[in-house]
Amino acid sequence: MRDYELMSYTVHSSTTYSDGFCEDGIPKMKDISICVNCKGVFWREDAKLSKELDYEAMEELEGAMDMMDLPWRFDDDRQEKKIIFYKDLLEDDFADNELKETYVRTRLWWLINDLVRHLSGWRSARNLKQLRYILKHRRESLRLFKKYEGLSTENLDRLIFLYIKGGEVDLLYLADMYREKSDFNKAMEILLKVEQKGGVYNQMKHKIRRKNSRVFQLK
Repeated sequence: MRDYELMSYTVHSSTTYSDGFCEDGIPKMKDISICVNCKGVFWREDAKLSKELDYEAMEELEGAMDMMDLPWRFDDDRQEKKIIFYKDLLEDDFADNELKETYVRTRLWWLINDLVRHLSGWRSARNLKQLRYILKHRRESLRLFKKYEGLSTENLDRLIFLYIKGGEVDLLYLADMYREKSDFNKAMEILLKVEQKGGVYNQMKHKIRRKNSRVFQLK
């Protein structure tokens, strides 16, 4: 199979969130790929050839797939299926070292947060029909988010361990992990150790004080 490797990207006009997710900026890196023939999942780095093929040979190869090429990508419950996809990878020991495990667990964290990342407020409704849709969407999203609350906490516990073990810890990021698992005392303890305070620090402090564990957009 053939695949491409992005040489550069921009984060201008992107939207970033407290969990480190960057929207409309950094591209979705295909570290994990899927075989077009057997649909087996593999690490892209592990499958690289030691030397490049010539152009004609490359053109004859099919492109490697990723999660967005799977049959259920347009299903109504695709968000839940993405969560299960990464959950299964962890249970099958697909991540065979701590760096890979951190990668998979971070994606799982982001996907669970995606369930509530873009919830609209009822004040944004322009009419009664739109209000009903917003309220229905919020109920369904929050119900599904609640369903995976245990998995989220378990995943964050392990992610915190891996993150601290890796060294060079970003205290704001670590504080957010504890905040999202509703350990607000620990989150504030870590946050107060941050030396360079700014907008993100103030946002985080506000969320912790209000005991708000939901992912939020950085300003």
